[in-house]
Amino acid sequence: MTPAPNPTSVCIPYAQATPRQLSLALAYAMGALPEHFPTLSFAAWGNALLQLKPAVWVAGDAVSFDDEALQHLTQRLAASEELLKLDPPVSPDRAAYVFQRFANYQDEALEALPDIAANPLAYSHRVFTLVTNLALGNAVAEELFHATHQGPQERPGRVDSALTRATVHEQVRALRRARGEVGHQFVPEHPAGPAPEAAPGQ
Repeated sequence: MTPAPNPTSVCIPYAQATPRQLSLALAYAMGALPEHFPTLSFAAWGNALLQLKPAVWVAGDAVSFDDEALQHLTQRLAASEELLKLDPPVSPDRAAYVFQRFANYQDEALEALPDIAANPLAYSHRVFTLVTNLALGNAVAEELFHATHQGPQERPGRVDSALTRATVHEQVRALRRARGEVGHQFVPEHPAGPAPEAAPGQ
C-alpha cells in the first residue's frame, strides 16, 4: 500500500468518504493539476473521480490523494472527450522537440532533488512545487515522448534515469514529510519566526 502523505492521515475508501470529503477531494485534485487540463469542465473532473474511485487521505479538514492516484487521474482526464483534437495536426518534428524539451526539464528536476533533500526548508513553496512537479513528470507527456522520439529511448543525463524515475514518488513524499506538508497542501513560504534579513542594498 502507498504510504500516507502524512503520519496523521487516515486512508478512507472512496465509497466510504462523506459528501463533504468528496467535494474537498475534488477541489484538491483540481488544485493539484490545474495546468494540465485548464479547459476541462467541473463535470469532467467529477466523472473521472467517480470512475476511478481512488482512496482519499484525510487529516482533519485536509483531504488529499496520493501521487499514484493523481497519476491515474491524469491519464483518465487525458482521455476525456472534452479535450479538443488538434486540427491541423502538429508537425511530428515540432512535437518531438516539445516532448524532448519536457523530458530534459524532468531530468534536470530529478538531478535537483538531492540538493533539496540536503536542506528541504531552504526552498520556497513555489520553487519546491515547481521542481517536484517536473521531477514527477506527466504520464501523457511521457507517452507522447516515446511515440514521437525517433532516437534511442534512453535519455542521456548525469543520473540513472530508470532507477531515479522508479523511486521519484517516494523521494518526493519524503521531502514533503521533511517540510511538514500534507500531500500538496500549501505551506507558507516564511513560517512563523523572525523575518529574514534583507539583502544589502534592499
